Amino acid sequence: MMSLTELFFNIGSKLNIISVLIGGLALPAYNVGRTTLDIDIAIYVKSQKKLNRLVETLSKYGIQTQQNPKINHDLFTIYGKKNEAEIWLKPCDEFNWDQKMVERTFYIEKNIRVLSIEDFILTKLARSDRTSIDVDDIIQILIANSDSIDWDYLNYRIAWANVKKDFEKLLEEFSQKAISEYQDIANNILKQYQKSKQNQSFE
Repeated sequence: MMSLTELFFNIGSKLNIISVLIGGLALPAYNVGRTTLDIDIAIYVKSQKKLNRLVETLSKYGIQTQQNPKINHDLFTIYGKKNEAEIWLKPCDEFNWDQKMVERTFYIEKNIRVLSIEDFILTKLARSDRTSIDVDDIIQILIANSDSIDWDYLNYRIAWANVKKDFEKLLEEFSQKAISEYQDIANNILKQYQKSKQNQSFE
């Protein structure tokens, strides 16, 4: 029997609705592990008609919602037999999809996509209720992917979402508090970020 997550992504794929796993369950895609039971999925839907079709199709497979989702809402909750999931109509409560973000999503297994590393970092950084767990997730992602991050794109995104000061404060604190084991990595991250800022200033 398929899990709620697998079933949702299968249905989304059949309806040509771009769906991405976000939140803690997406972390392994970025080489980071953290135990979580929460299921968070973001969908890219352009019309109410298509959203209605998604809800109707989910219902046929025994997945219900007690809400009446609208295209301008942030999210709705769906319920399977054993668990539930939050379905977001945008990647983060503080910003919406754009085409560049959609194009950078990638598959981690059949039908299941995630955001690019850079856009996932942004969802953690920009959220209105950011917690210490979110900050720790960002640090762990930076450590695990420092040599594969598109720093120019990340710099563009944090400026786009107006969280550049937040990101720089996070990097500064990481560099100051990093234990010796991670000091070289912290310095490398700062160096690459500073380089991307310089590149941006010449554009």
